[in-house]
Amino acid sequence: MQRVVALLMVFGLTILYGHVEAKGNDDFTPYYKYRIWLKDKGSDAHIEHQLKHPERYLSERALERRERQGFEIDITDVPVNPKYIKRIESVGLDVILRSKWNNTVVVQCEDTTLLQQVESMPFVKKVERVARYNKPVERYVQRNSSNELPEKENDKSDAFYGVAKDQINTINGVPLHEAGYRGEGMMIAVIDGGFHNLDRMKAINQKNIIGTKNFVVPGVSVFDMIDEHGLQVSSCMMANKEGIMVGTAPNASYWLFVSEDGGSEQMIEEDNWAAAIEFADSVGVDVVNTSLGYGGYDGDGKTRVKIPAWERNGRDHLISRSASMAAGKGMVLCHAAGNGGEEILSTISVPADAENVLTVGSVALIGNSTLPPEQKFANGRELLFFSSRGGTYDGRFKPDVVCEGLNVIKKNGKTGFSFGTSISSPVLCGMVACLWQALPELNAFEIMDIIKRSSSHYSTPNMDYGYGIPDFEKALQLGKELK
Repeated sequence: MQRVVALLMVFGLTILYGHVEAKGNDDFTPYYKYRIWLKDKGSDAHIEHQLKHPERYLSERALERRERQGFEIDITDVPVNPKYIKRIESVGLDVILRSKWNNTVVVQCEDTTLLQQVESMPFVKKVERVARYNKPVERYVQRNSSNELPEKENDKSDAFYGVAKDQINTINGVPLHEAGYRGEGMMIAVIDGGFHNLDRMKAINQKNIIGTKNFVVPGVSVFDMIDEHGLQVSSCMMANKEGIMVGTAPNASYWLFVSEDGGSEQMIEEDNWAAAIEFADSVGVDVVNTSLGYGGYDGDGKTRVKIPAWERNGRDHLISRSASMAAGKGMVLCHAAGNGGEEILSTISVPADAENVLTVGSVALIGNSTLPPEQKFANGRELLFFSSRGGTYDGRFKPDVVCEGLNVIKKNGKTGFSFGTSISSPVLCGMVACLWQALPELNAFEIMDIIKRSSSHYSTPNMDYGYGIPDFEKALQLGKELK
C-alpha cells in the first residue's frame, strides 16, 4: 500500500475514460449519427395495448423482479413506436439505436440532407447530431490475442482473497461471503469499454458469463475489443482463484456490454449507454456497474467542449436521466465518481450525477501520509487525491460512498496494480449483489439506503466522500431489521 502515491504519480490519471490508440488507415469517408427525439409513442389505444402485454418486451425474470419490488410497468417501458421507425427508415436512414425510456432513436448516414425530411415528420420533436466518424470503426478490434497470455500463472499468496484482500476487508464484506452470500442467483451487468481477453482468464469462471452485447461495433465480440478497461473492472467482482484473486461477487451471473468508444468522446456514447441499461433491464439484471463517465465531448475541432457545471444535475443529459430511472425499474446502479478530484469546481461527471444511484469515490491506505488522524477514516484509509468531489449542481451529496479499489486482472492474465474510481466502483458493486442475495425482500431503494446508513460518516456526510466507507456486515443487520 505504501507504493500507492508513487505509482499514481508515475502513471498519471489515465485509467478512467482513457482513449484507445487507433490502428490501421482511415479512408476519411465521414459518416454521422443523429439522435431523433420523438413527441409520443403513438395513440392511447396503442400504448394501452402495449402496457397490457409487457411480456413482449420484458423477460420473465425482469417482470418477476418488478413485481417482487412493487414497481409497475409504465409508459417509459413501452417500446418506441415501430411505425415511427419505419417512417424514418423510409427516407433511407438506418436506425441503429433506440431508447424507450427517453423515446429516442439514433440513425446513421453519410447524406445529412436526409435529416431534413425527418425534421418535418409530425411525430418528431427534435434532431441533433451526436457523432461524426471517419471509417472504419473496426480499427479498435484486435482478434486472436491469446499470445498475450503468459504460460506461468501468478504466484499464490497465503491470503484467501489474494491481491483483493484489502479491497473486501475495507468494506467488511468477508462476513457475507462466510455466511454463504457470494452472489449466487444474482445477475450483474457491466457496462464498459472492451473486455479484452476476459474469456481466456483462468481466474474467472467462464460459465458465469451468460451474455454479451457490443453497442459500439455490433457483431464484434466484446472480448476482441482492444480496450481492457472492462476486463479490469469486471475482475474485481468475477475473479475466483484462491490465493491469486477472489472478487466480491465470484458466483454471480454476468452480462458484459460495450458502450464506450475508446477512439473518441462523443455524445453518441450516451445513447450507447442508454441502450445497454435498457437491455440490462429487459433481461432481468439486478445490479449494474459502470465505470464510465463524461465531463466533455469532442467538438468539430480539436478542442473538447466541457459539460458545464449547471448541466451536471441528473436531468439535463440523456445518460443521467436513464441512470436515474434504473432504481425505479428494480436495479441498483453503482457508478464511478470520476478522477477529476484536483479540479477546483465540482468534478462529478455524467451520469455519476444521477439520482438514485450509488456514486463511488476512492480511498486507500497511504504510506507516509501527512494527514492528521482526524482527517482519516477509522481503518486508516483516506480519500485519494484524484477521486472526484461533488456534489451535483442541484446540491445532492456526490459521491454517495467511497471504497478501495487498487488490484485487478490485466489482459496478460496477471494480477496487477490499477487505480481510479473505475476500480472502486465494481468492488462495491459485487458486495451490493451479495447483500441483496441475503435480503431478497428489499427493493432497490432500500438496498441503497441501508448501504448509506451503514457507512462510516452517515451522520456527517460531505461533498468529498459522501457518507463514507460502507460496512456490509452492518448493512446486513440493518436490512434484517426492515423485514
